[in-house]
Amino acid sequence: MATEKELKEVRIEKRIQLESLGINPYPSKCNKTHDLIDVIESFKEGEEVTLAGRIMSLRGQGAIMFSDLYDGTGKFQIVLKEDVGITYNDVEVEDGFQLLKDTVDMGDFIEVTGKLFITQRGAESVEVKSWRMLSKAILPIPTEHFGIKDDDERYRKRYLDILSNLEVREMLEKKSKFWKVMRDFMEGKGFMEVETPTLEVTTGGAEARPFKTHHNDFDMDVYLRISVGELWQKRLMAAGLPKTFEIGKAYRNEGSSTEHLQEFTNMEFYWAYANYKDGMNLVKEMYRKIATDVF
Repeated sequence: MATEKELKEVRIEKRIQLESLGINPYPSKCNKTHDLIDVIESFKEGEEVTLAGRIMSLRGQGAIMFSDLYDGTGKFQIVLKEDVGITYNDVEVEDGFQLLKDTVDMGDFIEVTGKLFITQRGAESVEVKSWRMLSKAILPIPTEHFGIKDDDERYRKRYLDILSNLEVREMLEKKSKFWKVMRDFMEGKGFMEVETPTLEVTTGGAEARPFKTHHNDFDMDVYLRISVGELWQKRLMAAGLPKTFEIGKAYRNEGSSTEHLQEFTNMEFYWAYANYKDGMNLVKEMYRKIATDVF
């Protein structure tokens, strides 16, 4: 099996081959007409489209090739046939099909133009008429089937884990939706979102060991907050703001595991003219909303 260094050298040679033909392997402009999710949800056989994304697989040899393109919104199959006379956008080349076979690898970002059709096996696809390199990847990416097996590497290279692991991608999407639903719920209940300082002279609102740093301009020690603005939000209540909440980072310089880090996102709210029962009912309603909309 080739080493990562050897694979990198091969990919650099392919990049040089593209450049020798006058092709910029890292153009700044993308000409796509559709996100992949748009094509997936509104497939129209015979429609001409320009799609862009990362090559997640390459299959087939000889006169026909299949590839899965992924753009972050969805995955879609592209089909390349030698007898179609595939061209390269922007630069005239002798054989666009052969050039793709010679220079494109898994992990590359490409742009393709062609007509939507359905294969003999019933797979919705695009038959490529022309293509263009958007970004030549110099290092290989893990396959979606095998992914990253070493846990330490997964945590150090989360971007690769997200790319190759559907469950991790879905978790990230749910996390984003979780905070959006919570924010919309709180605003719908008349709460105002606020931002409070993350650097404090003295930590307050909880018991935890803080991260300590130094403010050079004022020549004083400061601490990263260990709670999300509790004391500041109480001051805002004194300022006449009856309903406030903050979604932000808190930092605690102690304890860590795969499910708990020293830096984490939290939400705190403060509500004047209400008691703990009102707060409990609000939280119960909020979590029912989150459960329904997110999960």
